Amino acid sequence: MPELSGIYDSAPIQPVAKIKENLSIWTRAKWSHFQIVFIEPFPRSSQTQVDAVNAAGATTVAANGTIAKQNVAILQLSEFEFLHLRWEPIDDVEGVLWEQASSGRFVTRGTHSRVDIRTRFRDPYLATTTFFILGMDRDMQLEVRNPLPVAQPAARFQFWGFRYLLEEHTEAKAKAIDAGSVQTSWLPAEARAS
Repeated sequence: MPELSGIYDSAPIQPVAKIKENLSIWTRAKWSHFQIVFIEPFPRSSQTQVDAVNAAGATTVAANGTIAKQNVAILQLSEFEFLHLRWEPIDDVEGVLWEQASSGRFVTRGTHSRVDIRTRFRDPYLATTTFFILGMDRDMQLEVRNPLPVAQPAARFQFWGFRYLLEEHTEAKAKAIDAGSVQTSWLPAEARAS
């Protein structure tokens, strides 16, 4: 496995740090500092797949239609849990990621990028789909777009990556990290406008 050089490496997904190392995570409009106490894989499986049509209580995604953004229940966490994920649609639909509910991920002033079934052809390891979720009540939301002129009965998305358990640093340690005297890995777990 290649050595990690950045959090969005174009290689198979791997942990961004090791147990007992520090993570500084952008959440709730500020940097919060943690130590990793446990890491385990979160593999691709039927349990890490969601059908947005079913989750929305619908029967189809309308032709050229949208399923409004909604929480993905399988990705809801407990406090001090952290997910590092990649994702892709299995069906010919587009996924739009929101973290938190009012903030789009993969956005600029003029666009909100989407992930579709062709993303893998341009990005074989789906590195550009990487995102992070930290703790309870900081859920990601998924919006689904159907680019086809026919209704689709399924809009399945697959998620995989790593699950971490974290311990929050003391205020003194957090200040040392902010001052640059303690090494850490910096990760964006939510959108940031500027």
